[in-house]
Amino acid sequence: MATCGGPRVSRGTTRSTPGGYGGQYLMVIPKADLVVLCTSDWKQPEYPQHFALLAEFIVPSIGDFRQTAFMPGDLLARAREQAERSTPAVRAAALLRIARVESAADRDQARRTFNQGLGEIRRFTGLEREFLLDQACLLAAAVAPDLLSEIPPSVHTARHFLPDRLSNIMLAHGHNDEAYEYVIRYDQPATFPHAIVSPLMGRLEDEACRIAVLRSAIEAWRAVPEREFIQAFQAEWKVLPRDEALAVAREIVRVTLDEADQPITASYGDERPARITSLREHQLFQMLPVLRHLDAPLAESLIARHEQLAVAARRFPYGMESLLEEAKARTAAAGARSGGGGGYMMFGEPEDIPYLKALIQASRDGDFGPPIDYALGQYREDAAGDNANDAPREFWPSTCCLRSIFYQAGERLGLDATLYLDRIPDADPRLFAEIELAASLAGLPELQGSQRGRRRRNFR
Repeated sequence: MATCGGPRVSRGTTRSTPGGYGGQYLMVIPKADLVVLCTSDWKQPEYPQHFALLAEFIVPSIGDFRQTAFMPGDLLARAREQAERSTPAVRAAALLRIARVESAADRDQARRTFNQGLGEIRRFTGLEREFLLDQACLLAAAVAPDLLSEIPPSVHTARHFLPDRLSNIMLAHGHNDEAYEYVIRYDQPATFPHAIVSPLMGRLEDEACRIAVLRSAIEAWRAVPEREFIQAFQAEWKVLPRDEALAVAREIVRVTLDEADQPITASYGDERPARITSLREHQLFQMLPVLRHLDAPLAESLIARHEQLAVAARRFPYGMESLLEEAKARTAAAGARSGGGGGYMMFGEPEDIPYLKALIQASRDGDFGPPIDYALGQYREDAAGDNANDAPREFWPSTCCLRSIFYQAGERLGLDATLYLDRIPDADPRLFAEIELAASLAGLPELQGSQRGRRRRNFR
């Protein structure tokens, strides 16, 4: 760590190295004239851990800068004042999000703020109440997962995906124990969060707990055979006793062969890709590495009877294991040639692509004017007089865009991102953008919001 004077706050860019994260970034505390260089050899940047180390060992020796440096206190104080002047729906939604930022340093205060917002929402009626309670579910997973039992999801919630999202939010916000309890006690097999099994097991140090998670997934799959389970099992089966893993593997094969086949389009590998158009053979390919290790004769028998599986197995003898090894080797080679790099995945409707490209470019060069222009164009449609979006402003597409923009701006520019806030003409979306900027500065993960109401017709 090194110190020097400096008037601005920003995080530096990171540089990848083969085999690990290998990143570097700066944390700057203007009032202390302190610049801290942080490095990491792990696969993910460790913002919260570094914040905690500075708060405990460095900041106390130079003064009381905790609130300014680690909680963006000025931003939160201003956001709270604005929330108190807002309409009840905006105030309640803002308090839930303010609580998430507070949780980075003071979980007791965060809980009080969250309960204040939740109390206001419970006094609402109709769709406004339903929509905001759905949002409260997601934020409870971030702030205080034990409160989830007090917030039943509405009929408007995509119930099949909610458990995966809730448990993922818990993990992202450091609630590992709560995520573990949520998964092993989950009693609805049809919506069991199979997608979180492998990430959760990776966070648990106790082997008995890891086994308990996988066995919970196995029992849920036996009740309702969901395809997502196969991916989790093929990644984590080695924690089980060999005989138990073999029995489950053979059971998966039997169920896969008994079920009616369906057409799909699956492609494996970038160079000379193997293609499969059968759901059955795709699932058998996923199980191939498990069977190679546990029951080689069964693996060979399946390959002999399934033409597309045979072709894929020649290309990738150990299925997904071979595929991942090839991908790692290619990534390492590309990193060595280029000195590191990164990529992006874009999700959305075709008309969203210009906005997404502008946001990616802003994350690279620090100019967030173009994506803000897109979001403000969307805001004009959301607020268009008699044809205005009738959903609570928390859920306006323009609000969701602005939140994401200011989160990215906080990561790229630090507190300098506040200079862009004055470009937002409406106090309500500006409030939500400011809170998400504070979340970024506090080292929290981005938490996307749900879009509700009228979708734009012509977004330019």
